[in-house]
Amino acid sequence: MSNARVIRNHSLKQFAKLKVGDDVFDIRYEKGCSMSNCRGRCCADGVDLDIVERDRILEHAHLIQLCMDETQDRNSQNWFQATRPDADFPSGECATTAVKENGCVFLNKDGYCVVHIGESQSKEFGYLKPFFCRAFPICIVNSTLCVDDEQCPDEHKCCGPLKNGPLTILDICAPELEFMLGAAGLAVARWRANMPRLHRTKVLTSMTATCTSEERLRSSR
Repeated sequence: MSNARVIRNHSLKQFAKLKVGDDVFDIRYEKGCSMSNCRGRCCADGVDLDIVERDRILEHAHLIQLCMDETQDRNSQNWFQATRPDADFPSGECATTAVKENGCVFLNKDGYCVVHIGESQSKEFGYLKPFFCRAFPICIVNSTLCVDDEQCPDEHKCCGPLKNGPLTILDICAPELEFMLGAAGLAVARWRANMPRLHRTKVLTSMTATCTSEERLRSSR
């Protein structure tokens, strides 16, 4: 794990202080890299999700089942592994999706996620796709925001890093970062990314303190 700094003004309520690893700013990607080029390799080992997210998927199992093809297990009792405690999740507990021969149980034969398909076809149900699926390759490990640069190292058109590449995670994953941190948290991250490494801590502390002061002022009105 790289060195980490702290960001306080973000939208993840389970963390009073969210650490941000330097890999968020230092890992590079090639020109043209985009999450829209994803081929589903990141789903090979399943995904961890909050038990609330698991229960929401199970609540709408009928919708997911309608999107599955003949190669997939429609028995919802086989979709998730056992729960375990994990403080990185809002409820403090998580589960992992079951894994079949071609990866996550929710991947169809063409490599597409049926939870994603079901959500996009029935928007009235709100979010079904798990938080960390939506955020990948950005993840949180031991209260530290970081980048998974090991799951798909050769996918340079998607999330595989490229040494000395021209782009950063802020260039290719701004929507994912805003989804995780909120607009204010993303703004702090952008400010810090533009500063030399030695000045990042000072800038980050100043920005988060300012944001917190503004929040107090708004709440007092």
